Amino acid sequence: MATIELVLYKNGDEYEEVTLDDIEKRIDFDIVKKNLYCAFKGCPAKIEYVPRGKRIAHFKTWPMSDHSTDCEDFFEREKQKAGKKSLASNSVGLSDNHINNVLRNLINTIYETEEEKQIRLEKQRARKKNRKINKVTDESQNSEFTENIRPTTDKNVETTEEGRRAPSVKRRYNLSLLSEDDINTATALYEEVDSISIEDNRVIFKLKRNDKEANVYFEENFFNNSARNIDSMFKIVKKFFDDGNSVDLYCVGNVERRNGNICLVINKQSHIRINKMTIERFTFSITNPNLL
Repeated sequence: MATIELVLYKNGDEYEEVTLDDIEKRIDFDIVKKNLYCAFKGCPAKIEYVPRGKRIAHFKTWPMSDHSTDCEDFFEREKQKAGKKSLASNSVGLSDNHINNVLRNLINTIYETEEEKQIRLEKQRARKKNRKINKVTDESQNSEFTENIRPTTDKNVETTEEGRRAPSVKRRYNLSLLSEDDINTATALYEEVDSISIEDNRVIFKLKRNDKEANVYFEENFFNNSARNIDSMFKIVKKFFDDGNSVDLYCVGNVERRNGNICLVINKQSHIRINKMTIERFTFSITNPNLL
């Protein structure tokens, strides 16, 4: 099946063609992504936008929405067993080593060269060829029940047992991609900081992209799990920001809802990077520029 490059945004009487290159740049991204359809004339298939994660960003056809037979993206669906149903939800703690790897991969992917990107995509395409696609659920088969594992950065939650695979961490390469589905789950996020607020044992980074805003909270748990001089480090970061410099935040935190708004809560110093560096290395580079 060919890759879908162009889709149609429909909202009431509004119709507009949308491509992969421009969808995330739109101010109305959250509305557009929920109203995507096949661009082939007369085809009713609903389309989903899948943001970049372990794979490249792409459009895909909704599982229960078929293309018209004359559509260039039409495909026959294969029957498969009914999907697994979640019996219960259980949180599993992420190790510091796992979080370090997630942050490293997040940064590397954002700043990869075109050559590195092509190598990564070729590997993904090779893996995809070995998988069966275009499947449809066979309702005659019983569903399997499974436990829903949610990663968390909470210190009081047990980490993955040795020998077992740790839960994967969602990667959001900008604030627009953070969604309701991420709530109660540890998620990796990259975004430029819009403002910094410092209080006693509480720091808030406000993030903003287009018309979407979210706060990143550093609170009691964070300060308990960080260096004693972490408050001084934040003051250095804030001064750097207030002097007109850009501050990029890379972090892994628990997504929550507070006062009706989505936010992230960071629980440890090692779970953040400032301008691609640990906060201690970043602040050292600011206060000792001649030593680096």
